[in-house]
Amino acid sequence: MIGVGRVRRAAIVVLVGLAVGIGLGLRSADPSHADPPAEEARQQLLAVNAKDADAALARLGSDLVATGDHARQGAALTVSGEAPATQLTSAADLLAGSSDAAEAARRALLALEGVAASVEPGAQVPLLSYGGTDLLLIAAQLRTSAEAATLFVNRRHATQAVVEALAGALAALERDDPSSALESLDQADAPLALLEEWQNRPPLLRYWQGVSADLIGAARDIATATLAKDSAAIAAAGRRYAEAADRARGADNALAFTLSEEGSGVSATPLRRLAALADEASEARAGLAPLLRAGS
Repeated sequence: MIGVGRVRRAAIVVLVGLAVGIGLGLRSADPSHADPPAEEARQQLLAVNAKDADAALARLGSDLVATGDHARQGAALTVSGEAPATQLTSAADLLAGSSDAAEAARRALLALEGVAASVEPGAQVPLLSYGGTDLLLIAAQLRTSAEAATLFVNRRHATQAVVEALAGALAALERDDPSSALESLDQADAPLALLEEWQNRPPLLRYWQGVSADLIGAARDIATATLAKDSAAIAAAGRRYAEAADRARGADNALAFTLSEEGSGVSATPLRRLAALADEASEARAGLAPLLRAGS
């Protein structure tokens, strides 16, 4: 009888153990089914972090767009020969002030990545490859560009001053006023000196300078010979002027081309980098869309 009782108790223990095991086995491994309130809390945490990251990227993107607008206006003014420094400096100031926004966006995305790894392990979270320091470096480049652009515009105005001085001299010679012609030609000396100081100036500009110097020299000789009433010298100077004038047609085109190229290049590097940062922020924000929809 003792043996039978022990066997019966043992059987009951085994059956209870089987029942508990079956109950545990039937419990879902999916946290949303195993613990719905906890899963809802995790999803809400994911949604909050996704919205925070989206808001941070929106602020950064807005700053970068405003910066880009000023920088492009500054570049356009450089090419057209107007004062560009105000726009380029404004762009630099805006970008430097956006360094905190870049750091905030970067931190928000990293925080979202950590939450997503726990709540949605398969979710793809975009990250930023840059931070506030990168924006400060580009801002410094924009300030340097403002100085370079101002100098370029001054040089551009110098080329125009040379053209105007030569045109004034020719008009004076047409009026048979050689003295006024010489005075007008003297006004080309300072702008030519400014251009001569341009280190590593473009080859096409050098060509234009050479042709302009020949034109000015010939016109000066015509005016001087006219005052001396030396007909032979007038004729010789006239031939030199005609030869230089033939080359001047190509020189004018060379000048227009090189001014456009050089003007565009003054702030090209920070503009390209700025555009790349703005594109990356926009793409990161687009990449958040699935997480924002999942949390809604």
